[in-house]
Amino acid sequence: MTKHIELPQQSEAVKVIIRCRPMNQKEKTRGCQKCVQILSSENSVIVKKPDNVNSGEAASKQYTFDAVFDEDSIQQDVYEKAARGIVDSVIEGYNGTVFAYGQTGSGKTFSMEGSPNLPGLIPNAFKHIFEAIQKSFAEEASCLVQASMLEIYNEEVRDLLGKNPRQKLDLKEDPEKGVYVKDLSSYVVKSVEEIEKVMNKGKSNREVGATDMNQDSSRSHCVFIVKVETKQKSQLDNEEHIRVGTLNMVDLAGSERSKKTGATGIRAKEGININRSLSALGQVIYALVSPDKNRHIPYRNSKLTRLLQGSLGGNAKTVMLAAFSPADYNYDETMSTLRYATACKKIKNKPRVNQDPKDTMLQLMQDEIDKLKKQLDAQEKVATGEISSGEDHANKLRKLLEQNDLEKEKIRMELEQKSQKEKEALMKRQEKIDEERRHVEEELKKQESVLEKSKREEEELRMKMKQIQNQVMHGGVNLIEATTQQQARLDRLQTEMTEKKQQEEQLEKLLEQQEEERLDLEQNYASKQEEVQQKTKKIKKLWTRYQSAKNEVQDIEYEFQKEREDYLYTIRHLERDLKLKMKIVEHFIPQHMLGKIRGMCQWNEADDTWIVRNRELCGNYVRGGAGAGGEGYDYEDDSEEEYGTNADEMHFSDAQGHVYFSYNDQY
Repeated sequence: MTKHIELPQQSEAVKVIIRCRPMNQKEKTRGCQKCVQILSSENSVIVKKPDNVNSGEAASKQYTFDAVFDEDSIQQDVYEKAARGIVDSVIEGYNGTVFAYGQTGSGKTFSMEGSPNLPGLIPNAFKHIFEAIQKSFAEEASCLVQASMLEIYNEEVRDLLGKNPRQKLDLKEDPEKGVYVKDLSSYVVKSVEEIEKVMNKGKSNREVGATDMNQDSSRSHCVFIVKVETKQKSQLDNEEHIRVGTLNMVDLAGSERSKKTGATGIRAKEGININRSLSALGQVIYALVSPDKNRHIPYRNSKLTRLLQGSLGGNAKTVMLAAFSPADYNYDETMSTLRYATACKKIKNKPRVNQDPKDTMLQLMQDEIDKLKKQLDAQEKVATGEISSGEDHANKLRKLLEQNDLEKEKIRMELEQKSQKEKEALMKRQEKIDEERRHVEEELKKQESVLEKSKREEEELRMKMKQIQNQVMHGGVNLIEATTQQQARLDRLQTEMTEKKQQEEQLEKLLEQQEEERLDLEQNYASKQEEVQQKTKKIKKLWTRYQSAKNEVQDIEYEFQKEREDYLYTIRHLERDLKLKMKIVEHFIPQHMLGKIRGMCQWNEADDTWIVRNRELCGNYVRGGAGAGGEGYDYEDDSEEEYGTNADEMHFSDAQGHVYFSYNDQY
C-alpha cells in the first residue's frame, strides 16, 4: 500500500491562470475590435459587450483570478506563475496537473508546447525537473524519470509513443493507482534532450487538421505524463524512502462551433466529440462546486473526465490555464471560457505526498540489480574455482603434450638405429602416442571453451547491471559548494513566500466575502438615523448582488441559446447526411436484404460504434480495402469463435462499376 506523509490534511483550491493572445491576421482583416481589458496589477479581466465597445456606458463584466497575462506576456513569465510551483511539488512526491482550456485557436498549444525559440510550459518543465534533480538531492539519492504521451481522439485513448499509435487502449481503475491507461508505453529518460525527443515523437503522431478558425487545429486532447521517482534517506527515521510524483501536462482540444470552423465530414465528427467531452468536463466542474455535497460527480461521462478524475477534486495540485481571444468576434467563447475558469477556482483538491508505493520502477530496478549482484557473486565463486582447477588441468595437459613430443623425438632417433621388425613396433607405439595426443588436444580445447564461456557470462551480467544502473540518476556532485546550497535555499524561500502571499490574498478575499454576507438584523443602533444609514447600505449591497446574479443568469441563458442554435445547426447537417445515406440504401441495396444486413450488425454501447460481422467479405474489402467503411463509420473486428467466418456465406460482385452489393440468397 502507498504510504503518505502524516501531515494535517488540508484542501487546496485549483489555481487558475488567464492568458489573452494577440489578435491574429484574420481578426484584423475582419475589422474586429478588442472587447477585453487585462489588469495585470489586479489580476483581473474586464470584458465589454461588443455592441457597446465604443460607447461611454459600455456594459462590462470583471473577473479576478490567481494571475492574468496580456498579449505581450512572455513564455517564461507564464511558466513561473503557472507551473513552477507544480513541478517543485511533483519532485517532492505530489501529483500535479496543468491543463490548458479555451476555444479553438486561442493559443493553448503554443502556451503548452511553444516553439524552438519560445519554449512553452512543457519544455520549461523538462528543464526545471532535471536542474532540480542536480540541485536538490545529495549524491547518495537516486532518481528515475519516466515519460509517456497519449491522446483522446473521438473518445478513443491512444498511445502516441506505442508501436501502433492508432490502437485503442482501455482506462482502468485501481485503489492504489487510481485511474490509469492499461498498456501505456513509458520511456526512461536521463536528460532534457532525451525527453524532448520523446515528446517530438509523440507530437508527430498526434491528430491535427485545418479549420476556418485554425490552420493547425488540435483534433484530440493530448496528455504528456512525467513520473519522477526519488529514493533517499529520511532525517526522521534514518531509513530510505521512495517518493513518486506524477506530472500531467494536458493540452485540451479547443471548443468550437460548426458555423465558425466550417467543419464538415470527419472534421465535424471530431468537433462533436471534442465539444461532448468538454461539456462533460464542465458538468464535472459545476458538480464539484455545487452546494449540494451529495451531488453525483459524473466522471464517467467521458474518457477525458475519467482521466482527470484525480486532478479535479482528488489527490493532486492542479493549475488551469485558460486561453482566449481579445476579439469581439469571439465574445461568446471568451465569456464561456471565463465562466468555466471562475467555477474551476472553487474546486478543492486534497494533495498528499506519495511515499513508498508498491511496484515503483526504481524499486524494481534496485531489486533486479541486487539479484544480478548475487548471481555475479555466485558465478565469480564458481568461476574462480573452475578457472583455478581448469588452469591446473590445462597445465597438466600441456605437460603431457610436451612429454608426448619428447617421446616422439626419442622414437624417431631410435628408428634410425633399429631393424625393420623393431621399426614396426616403434611405429605402432608412435601411432598410439599420436592418438593420445589428439585426445589431449580435444580435452584442452573443451577446457578452454568452458573457461571462455564462464568469462563471457560474467561480462554479460556486468553489462546488464551497468545498463540498469545507468538509467538511475543521482544527485548533483556540487552540493558541497556553498553557492549551490545557498541558491537552493533561496529558491525554496521564494516559493514559500509566494505561497504565503497567495494564502494571505485568499484570507483577505474570504474575510471580505464573509463581511458582505453578514446581515445582522438584530444589531443595536445608537439612533434612528444610524439605523437607516446602515440598513440602506445593506440594501444597496443586496441590490448589487441581486443585479449581478440577474446579469449572470441572463448571460448563461444567452450562452445556452447560442449553444442550442449550434446544436440545431449540427443536427440539421447530420440529418442531411443521414438522408443521403438513406437514399443510397434505398437505391442500391435490395429491400429484402436489409433485414439480413441489419442482422449482421451489432451496436457497441461502450464504444458508441457499429460492429459488422464478417467485414472482410464486404465489397470494399474484397476490392482491396479502398474506402472501406466510409467516412464517419467505425467498424470493429469480431471474434471468429462467436460468429464464424465462411467465405461461401456471402458473395460480392464487381461485374459492373455501379454494382456495390450482390448476395447469395442461400445465406
